[in-house]
Amino acid sequence: MFYLFTKSILIEIGFKDQCYYIGNAKFEFLPESVLSNCYSSANWNRALKYKATADEINKKYFMLDVDIFWNLNFQKIELISKIFFFDEIINSKHFKETFLDTLFSHYFKHTLKLEKTKSIDKTFIEEYAPDIFKDNLRIKEFDNFLILNEEINIANKKFKSVSELNQNSFKWRVNKFNQIIYSFPESILPKNTLIENSDFVDLNNSLFYINSQSSLNKNLTLEFCISNEKIKNEILEKMILEIQKADDSLSNWHIFNLTKDLKYLKNELVKIKNSSNSVDSYLKDVYSKLKRNYDKELENLHTNS
Repeated sequence: MFYLFTKSILIEIGFKDQCYYIGNAKFEFLPESVLSNCYSSANWNRALKYKATADEINKKYFMLDVDIFWNLNFQKIELISKIFFFDEIINSKHFKETFLDTLFSHYFKHTLKLEKTKSIDKTFIEEYAPDIFKDNLRIKEFDNFLILNEEINIANKKFKSVSELNQNSFKWRVNKFNQIIYSFPESILPKNTLIENSDFVDLNNSLFYINSQSSLNKNLTLEFCISNEKIKNEILEKMILEIQKADDSLSNWHIFNLTKDLKYLKNELVKIKNSSNSVDSYLKDVYSKLKRNYDKELENLHTNS
């Protein structure tokens, strides 16, 4: 069982002729703990209600927290509450056919979604053990992210540099906001289901983000965050090789931007000191081309030497 989320709903309880009505079911008795904790309230008019189908009944409401799980073995959605009495009700055919879509739609009504349904199954869940990460498409800080899905728009994201896949070899450019955009060929990507399903990767923290419709229900959105340093490092090694193959004069600076490893700046300074160029004039030229100032990083390099 894979936990997805918890949603609070109002269970409408109908009272008529000494009987009780919930959904399409009729009960002669209800637990005293339920009866003593159900209320009438005008403040709940806009809350999500599972309504009784019976006509001409007096109504009260019971607030119920419902935990939604993905049963990986049987490939179905299961619902569990902390009150045993309600478990049969919320897993009934009537509840699932008439209310489950509404529950999902209500929970995800403000969620940004990508339309594609990805290949996320039991094997994937067990191999990568994803964490739920709500609203991952609203992440604003995209510094040193690798974009894998071309639907992801970086125009409103904050970053110093970001990488994308749309060239046959390594390229880079600086946009009007002085942000560096690196481009790499798709050959940098290893062949595995994590890469196939991910939309973007935080290279600083080895986090892979996924947004997908569920194959079980089109109204259920799967939002995952997966930590995997091994696969991130595989990608980073390929990115470094592509930069080195490009024979770019600023390659050490580019690799430092991706790795944050000071050894690449150290390599650059050694190279400069062994040339006839003035260090100060060279650094001024680098800063001008990359639209970034590395004084703080270079100071850390001297401090740690």
